[in-house]
Amino acid sequence: MVKRRRIRRFKNVSFKFTVQQKKRIDAYCRKHDTTPVRMYKKAIMLYLANNGYGDKYAVEPETPANQLSIFDLIEEDENTVSQPAEAFSV
Repeated sequence: MVKRRRIRRFKNVSFKFTVQQKKRIDAYCRKHDTTPVRMYKKAIMLYLANNGYGDKYAVEPETPANQLSIFDLIEEDENTVSQPAEAFSV
């Protein structure tokens, strides 16, 4: 039995560049012997990897500032060491 290849799906994305931006992109691509599409893909992937959206991206839930966690309670207990009871003399 032959395994079927997974179908690769693509989405279209369009950009609007000024004439000067397009000239710069074309010059860069000629110099580095690449195509504009490959350059766009590499630039986007580099940007995402540098901003925390790499291959192993996991969404961390944001907790509100006023919500306590278990660790806050533990730290609070360690910081408030009970004072020794002094004997009262009457």
